[in-house]
Amino acid sequence: MRLLISVLTACLLLSACGGDTERARKKKSEAATPAAVAEVLGAPAVRTSRLDLAACFAEDIADEASASSRCPSFVLLPLDYLTQECALAGGALRPVEQPIAWSLDVDGDASAEILVDLRQNMDCQGAPGVFSCGSLGCPYFLYAKRGDSWVELGAINADDAPSIEVLPGPAGTPATLRGGCNGMQPCSEKTYYEWKGNSYVRSWIDFRGYAVDVAPGGLWTLTRDAQILSSPEPDGQMLDEYPIGTAVVVIGNARGSAYKFVSPCNACRRGFVDEAALKK
Repeated sequence: MRLLISVLTACLLLSACGGDTERARKKKSEAATPAAVAEVLGAPAVRTSRLDLAACFAEDIADEASASSRCPSFVLLPLDYLTQECALAGGALRPVEQPIAWSLDVDGDASAEILVDLRQNMDCQGAPGVFSCGSLGCPYFLYAKRGDSWVELGAINADDAPSIEVLPGPAGTPATLRGGCNGMQPCSEKTYYEWKGNSYVRSWIDFRGYAVDVAPGGLWTLTRDAQILSSPEPDGQMLDEYPIGTAVVVIGNARGSAYKFVSPCNACRRGFVDEAALKK
């Protein structure tokens, strides 16, 4: 009888452990980026020479009301502001000799959209740092031509823009965009921008194979000495560690796990921290 009780007890314990293991496996599966998404190939954006900034400057100076505009409205409209900001810093605004912009077709209509950081294409001579956005870089904006005018479709992070690609999707509908790591490969962090009715939104991040739902939370503080981990789990590889009281920027939430995806500073390594070690 004692032997039978012992065997039954052992079986119950094993079942419980097996349940815990299964729950842990399920959590890890929920947090992982779907392989089908990670392996999808997209159409990469290409450098374009369509943006004639020298012509825009000439047009702006000669006749702002010209009916035969060769310059996109997204360039003409901010020119006065950029010129003023540069002048206030003691400089003179000039276009760069070789404009930097990318062309991509987000909705498959054979009419390419343009992705550009206008400030990067302007040289404030005499005050070169006036348009600087720091180590994070300035965001790029995506524009589409609608009739005779241009409309903004959304903003793309500086790290994502040079390597942005259009993922497959239904024709006539803006497709999901993916970019990351300034085009460098291999890339451990890829960002997905999804169309939300009237603009693109930075929706989720694939960080080393784990999905992060973007939910900017501002500054949080470590309530204890903590490690920044490569995965949202207690035994994740340590990327860095910080003492109690360190402020971190919360970028989003690990999908299916009680971990936050954080950045301790602009130049620091991003990673996961147990939510229990953070306070707002």
